[in-house]
Amino acid sequence: RRARRRARARGRTEVVRAGELVAGLLRVGRVPSAALVEAAADAPVLREAAAELRAGGEAAAALRRSAAEEGSGGLGDLAAAWDVALRTGGSLTGAVDAAAARLAADDDVARVVDAELAAARLGGRVMALLPAVGVALGYGFGGDPLAFLTASPLGWACLDVGVALACAGVWWIDVVAERAGGR
Repeated sequence: RRARRRARARGRTEVVRAGELVAGLLRVGRVPSAALVEAAADAPVLREAAAELRAGGEAAAALRRSAAEEGSGGLGDLAAAWDVALRTGGSLTGAVDAAAARLAADDDVARVVDAELAAARLGGRVMALLPAVGVALGYGFGGDPLAFLTASPLGWACLDVGVALACAGVWWIDVVAERAGGR
């Protein structure tokens, strides 16, 4: 889950950067197709769309395909802006500017939510360490908790239940934090 969260965050950041690059190039007067190709040199997330555009295809369709990748959903907004500009003959600059601004705002919100949920996730990690602390306390009070947990059927049952509950607690905290993050 952590690897997926990080991949999503990297993807969101890359999409925001790509949108800002295309918007900036359009603002300084680049032709939309040239702006996309030029931005793709610095934003790998745009490379498929640039290749399709060079081959004579539609950039919007390629952007929609790329939007299916982890964390790249914002490319769908850029594809919609591209389509609207093509159909209406309007300026792509305003539409891409608006899409880039919205993507940046969404990324900022996602970062704040992730930062707020870090405390809950840390609580899950601390919870995973509590059984070891309990065993250490048992030794500190002069007992031999590992001998009890590994030498008798009652100890095995306690160990099994304890491990299952600790794993379920850590998993549940992660699920709640994931759902609270809206992802």
